[in-house]
Amino acid sequence: MKRFNNINQYKKFFERLIQFERKSEMEFHLNEIMLLSGREREAKGRALLNLSGKDAGTGIGGVYLVKLIRGSGLPDNEISNGDMVIISKEKPTGKEAQATVVSKTKRSITVAYNKTPPYLVYGRNLRLDLYANDITFQRMLDALESLEKLPNLQDFIKSNIELFHENENSKTKKLDIEFLNSKQQEIIHQALTTNDIFLIHGPPGTGKTTTLSYLIKSIVESGNKVLVTAPSNTAVDNILEKLHSLEIPSTRIGNPVRMDESLLNLSLDVQLQDQPEYQQANGIWNKIQVLKKEQEEYIPATGQNRRGLSDSKIIQLASSKKPYRGIQSSKLRKMAKWINLQQEINTNYEEAQALQEQAIESILEKSPVICTTNSSAGSELLKDIIFDVVCIDEATQSTEPEALIPLVKGRKWVLAGDHQQLPPTVKSKDASDLSISLFERFQAELPENRSNILTIQYRMHQEIMRFSNETFYQNRLKAHPRVSNHSLIDLPGFEPFPYVNPAIEGVVQASPAVVFIPCEDGIEEQLADSHSWFNMKEIALTKEITDALMSSRLFPDDIGIISPYDQQVSRLKSALRDYHIEIKSIDGFQGREKEVIIISLVRSNSDGNIGFLHDYRRLNVALTRAKRKLVIIGNPSTLQSNPIYKSLIENIFNP
Repeated sequence: MKRFNNINQYKKFFERLIQFERKSEMEFHLNEIMLLSGREREAKGRALLNLSGKDAGTGIGGVYLVKLIRGSGLPDNEISNGDMVIISKEKPTGKEAQATVVSKTKRSITVAYNKTPPYLVYGRNLRLDLYANDITFQRMLDALESLEKLPNLQDFIKSNIELFHENENSKTKKLDIEFLNSKQQEIIHQALTTNDIFLIHGPPGTGKTTTLSYLIKSIVESGNKVLVTAPSNTAVDNILEKLHSLEIPSTRIGNPVRMDESLLNLSLDVQLQDQPEYQQANGIWNKIQVLKKEQEEYIPATGQNRRGLSDSKIIQLASSKKPYRGIQSSKLRKMAKWINLQQEINTNYEEAQALQEQAIESILEKSPVICTTNSSAGSELLKDIIFDVVCIDEATQSTEPEALIPLVKGRKWVLAGDHQQLPPTVKSKDASDLSISLFERFQAELPENRSNILTIQYRMHQEIMRFSNETFYQNRLKAHPRVSNHSLIDLPGFEPFPYVNPAIEGVVQASPAVVFIPCEDGIEEQLADSHSWFNMKEIALTKEITDALMSSRLFPDDIGIISPYDQQVSRLKSALRDYHIEIKSIDGFQGREKEVIIISLVRSNSDGNIGFLHDYRRLNVALTRAKRKLVIIGNPSTLQSNPIYKSLIENIFNP
């Protein structure tokens, strides 16, 4: 693992990786825009053509809303609320102003601009494209620069272990929280009595986020201010929901369209509505819109219209009612009127901004807990706030520079995650070192007293847990008694369907909890323009298994279907579209759970080639989503060429 002699070496190393990853991210979208026609990109769901734009007023915070309509209706697409997009008249160049999607209907999509939108968006024959956002990369670079002012954090990232010391208050009385097990309470005690940094290692189902939430509650009760972050909006909302249930006052920062609707009242944007200063600012924003509308009746004092004249000169000449240098007096008067209105707009804008900032500052100052994504922790809103403690949940899914964005804002740090599950997503091969999270590096380098592992899991039947426990967690996990032997038969109304194909009858029985369904005659297929794989025989088997489970009176919400390949996921969704069952990639299911999980592994060849299935962390995630029944479909001949899959299959058939 990489070691650093000084902070400059560290900064240069990660600046280089950030630039590689930034380049890869931008190139992906730009290359596709350049290589594909608008129709081809629309067919992939990443563009919308033939749109007409119209003004949709203003949104929260004074953003400019533009509604884009297609009379015939919008085609199926991947564009979602919160996505960054660009709008162009023809083929985009990548230099267009970015907008955020705020709502979608069958016939329209509404976007928000932070600044005045380009005039073309109010026209016809418009094209909207999914695009990349550069701001996170810039915030990573800013965080690296901030390290110069944080010698304590520098010591940790350089792994100067000799500087780490016990907190003098480490003998503080241990906690007694009724709802937590002894290990969770031990970890909270350790984190509270550590001066600097602590890692919470939370394997699947062990209550990592619950433990972190109770820790935050204890920190807040001691009068401290906490910044809570995670790499995704979903992960932020998960911990915010826990904090809210514990009645911990919290404020969520971020775009409301990316938040869970049930938590919107905790968002900064909604809390602002009750602030007198914000209400006053809103009135001024409305006044500005009226002034801008009035401005349209006059001639803009811009560009060639000015002919080098200053505002004061134009106003002076207009009052003389005489032409000047070929500019008619009527034009001078209209430009002067436009300038007067612009000056009024500017004055009102400054007043509205000041009032809005006062309202925001008031909320953030009073809130003991601020929740946001890692990237948004670098926003201007939090620029001048230093937190007593920074807590990052799902820290193992964050690249090291991304984790620094919130960390540089704190005096003490708590990271929670599991480095045996999915690593950070990295697009660039040149930036592959980013796949080692700061959590994983610290876990390997920090003293034992700076981390601890949660060991009681509350999700899986002990048979489902066994392989991952032995392979990834050195048998340290124990299934809680209430889940250790729970099965489908315990679910209300469940009754095994009697007419099931003998080859799959194990899926509707109480035992075994883990079932492997061989699919030796399946054929792996790949489209010419795709790197992904699908297997139609496994899709048919998945459908048959799902039918058997639902005929046994399981509800669709009890079942989850996952596969490592996007093409397989897409075809499974099509084959089971009327079943209303959640079907996702393995990556999309991390942090989720279902009573029954069906895994389709897809790969089937005589060469023993399993592609990226060899990533053991992805396998670990897949195996640990089920509560009562885990069904694995795959070709054993192909899979057993890999030692981990060979061990898995042997474990299932020889428990």
